[in-house]
Amino acid sequence: MAEQRKRVSPYLEWAVLTEFAYLPGEWFWVLLELDEPAEAFARSVVRSGLDQFIRIPAVYQGAPPSLRGVDLTCCMAIARREALSALASDKVLRGDARQFAPLLSSINRIELGTPTTNLFEKTQPIEQQLLATSPSRRAIVAIIDDGLAFAHERFRFRDGRSRVKYFWNQDDHTNTGRPAGFGWGRELQENEINQLLAYCTHTGLLDEDEFYRLAGQKLVARRAKHGTHVMDIACGLDPKHAVPEDPNLPYIIGVQLPKWVTEETSGAFLTPNVYAAISYVLSRADQISAAEGTGPIPVVINLSYGTIAGPHDGTSQLEAAIDQLIASRTAPLRVVLPAGNHYLARCHALVELSQASVPGQSPKRLRWRVQPDDKANSFMELWLPKQATEKSQPEITIRITTPTNQRSPWIGANQNWQWRISGQLRFFGKYYTAVGERSQIFLAMAPTADLAMPSLTAPSGTWLIELKNKGAATTVDVWVQRGDTPFGYPLSGRQSRLEDENYVRFDLAGRLEQDDKGSSPVRRESTINALATGTRAIVVGAYLRSDKAVSEYSGAGGREIVHGASPIRSPDVSAVGDESPVHRNLLAAGTRSGSVVTMNGTSVAAPQVTRLISELMISQLACDRPDVQRIAKTGDTKAPGPGSPLAVRIGAGRLDRCGRPNRP
Repeated sequence: MAEQRKRVSPYLEWAVLTEFAYLPGEWFWVLLELDEPAEAFARSVVRSGLDQFIRIPAVYQGAPPSLRGVDLTCCMAIARREALSALASDKVLRGDARQFAPLLSSINRIELGTPTTNLFEKTQPIEQQLLATSPSRRAIVAIIDDGLAFAHERFRFRDGRSRVKYFWNQDDHTNTGRPAGFGWGRELQENEINQLLAYCTHTGLLDEDEFYRLAGQKLVARRAKHGTHVMDIACGLDPKHAVPEDPNLPYIIGVQLPKWVTEETSGAFLTPNVYAAISYVLSRADQISAAEGTGPIPVVINLSYGTIAGPHDGTSQLEAAIDQLIASRTAPLRVVLPAGNHYLARCHALVELSQASVPGQSPKRLRWRVQPDDKANSFMELWLPKQATEKSQPEITIRITTPTNQRSPWIGANQNWQWRISGQLRFFGKYYTAVGERSQIFLAMAPTADLAMPSLTAPSGTWLIELKNKGAATTVDVWVQRGDTPFGYPLSGRQSRLEDENYVRFDLAGRLEQDDKGSSPVRRESTINALATGTRAIVVGAYLRSDKAVSEYSGAGGREIVHGASPIRSPDVSAVGDESPVHRNLLAAGTRSGSVVTMNGTSVAAPQVTRLISELMISQLACDRPDVQRIAKTGDTKAPGPGSPLAVRIGAGRLDRCGRPNRP
């Protein structure tokens, strides 16, 4: 069982057990972590002729020149539903799927993405040109997001030409302009963008609606989109200040994620497409270097996405892959992530379990409040401390009681509970253990509302989670996975939460309490973005410009060390997320030229640091995590000192980059 957990993510197991009822499709994006170089694995898949089960983009058959290919052990792929089902059920030796079995020895972990109809055929690897040794004097800002209005005047030069070197729309299904080495979606290169701009310009004015229609970019139909706002803050510029010959302007690469990836509320299924997007950025960065006859160009990538649940120790699949890419690149690669916006969401609990021999010990109880009219799955992850040997593993059991008073048995190590109604799975709980790794308990629930007939729903209300210790004292970190509907999409998911009568929600003045007080296990600490706890990415929190106070939603690290558990890392720095307590937003571009909209969050704080890093890169200055921390600490007269409780939220200090860095 431990070996199976090593290969199959719980989200994939849930999808298989529910017969993909909530992710309908035949092919799915997957992120693979391998026990061998990705190049060798990708070539072996091509040679094996298993494209009816799994397909890997040709780009992974040869690493870009700026990357040490032997160090890379991750790749993105698409896999057929039958192969994933066989893998998750450990029945790959049966039927046609047995052909997939020889590849399993090389797969360490598989993480599930969303369904796709954007299939790609076998293609030849990109012909890689050797790069020169002379250092580049430029930098690349890459934005991976949703709703990138890349024809906006803020991303154009004074003469009307585009500053965007490459744009990849992963959501395009027209089968035109497929990017070399990837084979799906639509790529627009600089010259193609400029041709479209010229074609759609009439009497000196660009018809942006016509441009996006011809470019196949449907996801900018609304006046405000997250990706455009973020992109403007990161690299937008008044066109009158943008001269093509200016060496201080960074190049821009944009990647539009598929609509379903963003729309899926948990964020747990976005990792394959994000990794493919990063691979694309690095591939095209080397093509720019080759065309200019320089060494690899420094790259900073802004990824303003986050999730809540996960190990929070840097070992998740995407975090490990990002760390690996940063370490393997011969030129600077920086990835900027937000700290997350769930500080007050009541989605984290720290449960302390006394030693089993303590007399009179009763089970610890958590109440999981799941809302009605929730059309998305709800998930909870419980993580135990890492132990080196099987004998030192924590020994706990868990029991679940539904709002309709059905009760599971006590679930121990490597056991599971499947609750079904009319033969259909509505709730799944499983306790995974692995020697030398952290044990995990995964809980998955069907939506509480379903418009399909027959509906496959679980009851809304309060689910009781009981934890009982059978061994030495230990702690359990509990995270409720993100479930809210992203900005700009029809209401689907509704965020579930933990409820506790001892949780102090308001202070004496009626304001939202910002500190953990009382005896409640529900905590504000350790609410940092679950994708942002790796060792090399730069993580950004948010604060109010007016009084320098932390934005109330900005996710925090952890400072406690209990029963051997290490503290969860904190943000590196903070940037402005809100103007003031009464103006809780920042101004930046809407989707049409001349428009300005407001948004807030650590998602808009992160691109300010992305802009700073690009400026440091162009100036040939150091721009790693410690350098950004040092800059923030030096410029913040009220920077938190060592051990300060404020450091778990602010990081090393506040960066006051903007008056308005996006609007010179």
